[in-house]
Amino acid sequence: MVKLSKKTIKFLKDDIVSILYDQPLKPLFTNEIATELRRDNEFTKKLLLELKKEGLVEPLKKNNQGQPYIARTKWRIPQKVLKAYKNQNNLTN
Repeated sequence: MVKLSKKTIKFLKDDIVSILYDQPLKPLFTNEIATELRRDNEFTKKLLLELKKEGLVEPLKKNNQGQPYIARTKWRIPQKVLKAYKNQNNLTN
């Protein structure tokens, strides 16, 4: 397996946040994010868990009816992060 540099991993994490930010009202499953990144599911999940520790993404474990997902997780950007991005964009425009 190829060893990725820290810089490349940072770019991939930025891409994940960008994918989720583009669709803030639609949480995505790990495999949907992996498809967008063109990476495997396990590696994408590892990156998502690191982003969760940093507070940039949050997992959703239940569907709209309140039933828990058994083997899958949806991901979204927390509201406080969305507000921070919007405030930053308003300041730069």
